[in-house]
Amino acid sequence: ILLQAFVFVLLVTLASCNEEDFNAVLLKAENHQNLDGAGQFNHETSVSNGIQVKAQGNVNGIQGEYFLPGEDGKQIRVTYTADATGFHPKLDN
Repeated sequence: ILLQAFVFVLLVTLASCNEEDFNAVLLKAENHQNLDGAGQFNHETSVSNGIQVKAQGNVNGIQGEYFLPGEDGKQIRVTYTADATGFHPKLDN
């Protein structure tokens, strides 16, 4: 289920791309795994076009958020959890 959540976030990010996004530059990419020996991780990515992804969790679940640039130029924030019960996004606008 954790892999499914990651794939979902990746697909949402890719689906939001336009021609200008092809020139976007990766500003930050951090991935820390097995921080406590029990599968704990955190991940953060930022791109020059305003896309940001942050996630943390362990083998029991993930909590995260991602930001996408809206058509009006404002950031769209999505927070989510993913666990044994599924992927649970919440849109903040």
